Amino acid sequence: MANKHYNVAVLGAGPGGYVAAIRAAQLGAKVAIVEKQYLGGTCLNVGCIPSKAMLHIAEVLHNMEALEELGIHLPQAPVFNMGKAVAFKDKVVKRMTNGVGTLMKGNQIDVYDGLGVVDASKTLTVMKADGSQEQFSADKVILATGSVPLMPPLPGIDGRNILNSDTCWNLAQVPESLICVGGGVIGVELACMFNAIGTKVTILEMLPHILAPVDEEVRRLLVRILSKRGITIVTGAKVEAVEDEGQLKKVLASTEQGKQSYAGEYVLMAVSRRANTSGLEHLMEQGLDHERGRVRVNDHMETNLPGIYAIGDLVHGAGLAHVASTEGEIASDNAMGHEARMDYHVIPNPIYTFPEVAFVGLTEAEAKAKYPEARVERFPWAAIGKAVAMGETEGFTKIIIGKYGEILGAHIIGPDATNLISEYSVAMHGELTVDEIAETIHPHPTLSEGLREAVLAVEGRPIHIPPKQTARTR
Repeated sequence: MANKHYNVAVLGAGPGGYVAAIRAAQLGAKVAIVEKQYLGGTCLNVGCIPSKAMLHIAEVLHNMEALEELGIHLPQAPVFNMGKAVAFKDKVVKRMTNGVGTLMKGNQIDVYDGLGVVDASKTLTVMKADGSQEQFSADKVILATGSVPLMPPLPGIDGRNILNSDTCWNLAQVPESLICVGGGVIGVELACMFNAIGTKVTILEMLPHILAPVDEEVRRLLVRILSKRGITIVTGAKVEAVEDEGQLKKVLASTEQGKQSYAGEYVLMAVSRRANTSGLEHLMEQGLDHERGRVRVNDHMETNLPGIYAIGDLVHGAGLAHVASTEGEIASDNAMGHEARMDYHVIPNPIYTFPEVAFVGLTEAEAKAKYPEARVERFPWAAIGKAVAMGETEGFTKIIIGKYGEILGAHIIGPDATNLISEYSVAMHGELTVDEIAETIHPHPTLSEGLREAVLAVEGRPIHIPPKQTARTR
């Protein structure tokens, strides 16, 4: 019998789970959270945070190539120390995970360490590392068990020097060469990072293009930039096996040119992630509605089982940490009797390459297929004083507007794109028109000026580039 009872129990302490726990506590709930591995989940420990720490280091190293132009002379070439970089990454991760622990204490949330197993009666059993068990019950349960890297069943996939997005952060030395299998966001970010620290990188992507969801014009420019840096990108390549070739790894793939092989010191599997259903076996047997491991929910984040919610990578969603956090808040609101619905219409998508890429809403192709009257324009960073002063002139801001001046989509490739996209996200969520952005004073000199200038461009009245059309009356 369970000897403790809670209003809300959360299974998983990633960015969805710990946020859900905090929100429930804010609403007056007595809350428990169960985590089998580490507070912060994949995102804080082996995903979003360590990757951004390592990408920051890589970008700093990359930017040092331009120091001479800025009048900064180094007497010798910079030397990269992988051990110190990993130590910095570990320090960042520890600070963030300790912070989550502090938040749990501050919100009086009981933390249980171990694998949580739950059933439809909302009884949770915690299987601890020492073999002991602890049991408690709850009025409502939020499933936030996240995801794990997908390792496709390929011959040789379990051999030496095979990495994935959870295990690539603690290498002792910089790899001389690496084959990245998968050209999605994870694969391209990691390829960018390894290339900058001195690894020869080849990306193999099964689809006709890398970064399939990205606007075509943005993708073409990014591919050109990465290729110029020496990253080899092979599309239409279906990987069939991985073999050893002396000290190297050999990846065999079928392409339009027939069978091809690619050699590298390491192979990085970055094809996708799959839902982590550990601890949910009883619920599955008891009828939890799911499809290929992904749990089905409604817009309240409720499953088909009464009092049980699911969020994050466990459900069919965007697979983004910030979306999981929002889903966690929505689930907790509903669990505590407050009406809330999840809205996926405005989701900013950040990609931490350099230059950065970010987008929200429809691509140009999607918008024109759905709204033939849609208008599209872009504004180059080369025409923004702050970008020129920073030496960051590659790329542009692109905006797509509808019949009434509403924003249908926005795409940025260039400096600080992942932060700048928030202005367009707020505008879309608030149903602002481009006139309202144009009439808002933006500070000078800043990168944010480019967001207003892109709006002016689509209206036919840009200030800092020649107009392509007759200016629309204000």
